[in-house]
Amino acid sequence: MSNIDHIIKKIEAVDLKDEKAIEILENILSSNINKLPIFLTSFAVGKSLIRTRFLSDKEDFHHSIADFSYNPNPMYVKIGRVNYCEQQIFYGSRFRATSLGEIRFIYANKVNNKARFSIGKWEVKRKLRLAAIISPELINHHNAEELFGLAEFIKETEEKFINKEEFKEYIEIYKYIAKKFTEPIQENEEYKYKITAVFSNFIFSKFKDIDGIIYQSVQYPVHFNIALKKNVIDLNQIQLTNASKQTFAIENKIHFKEQETIEASKIDYVTNLINW
Repeated sequence: MSNIDHIIKKIEAVDLKDEKAIEILENILSSNINKLPIFLTSFAVGKSLIRTRFLSDKEDFHHSIADFSYNPNPMYVKIGRVNYCEQQIFYGSRFRATSLGEIRFIYANKVNNKARFSIGKWEVKRKLRLAAIISPELINHHNAEELFGLAEFIKETEEKFINKEEFKEYIEIYKYIAKKFTEPIQENEEYKYKITAVFSNFIFSKFKDIDGIIYQSVQYPVHFNIALKKNVIDLNQIQLTNASKQTFAIENKIHFKEQETIEASKIDYVTNLINW
């Protein structure tokens, strides 16, 4: 058994429902992994990200720019794919369908006849530096064209250093992380996010100058999601350029049919308010 296999067995043996699970996982990583294999990529100025948020029956619209961003109240932030509880992270998808798919999956059991979402389009104003947690095999399997270049680079790097034992171990742990990032997490199973959240924060601690993490969408694996540190938004390195509210009729827990779209009349960066 390789050293990495031993580490993975340790991680898999952790009871994720245990209150100390995060602490235990952090100790496993800090004690056993000095270097973490990360492939860095960039996200260009002018590209856009879509952020969708669920609207409850008590809400008419989201009215501020912050409402379309990361959750402005850390007390309400639950553990997620990349974040700990109370850790504010901006989650965006490359396309609207991906963003809606991710959020519909999370809230499928909370709605009956219709569902409403606020959707914000954010434009990149400064080139973003991202850690890529992806599987080249899955990229090719799902024909995820936008990630072909990155997948090819990872495969070429793997082939170049395949005979170096240390690099082989890096690739083992990298593949393990990538697999965890593609696991679907059902509502009330949020404790399963602990592994990817710990890995994400381990990455942030080792690569302090990166802006976030790019990973393959679970619901739409042909596309990808990006999780950004809150300071990227706070420093206006991405900006909200379009806001809308959409209502969908629910045909079943999987199929939603669009009923209505309402576009914001103005996004005011002076007052930080959305005008409808």
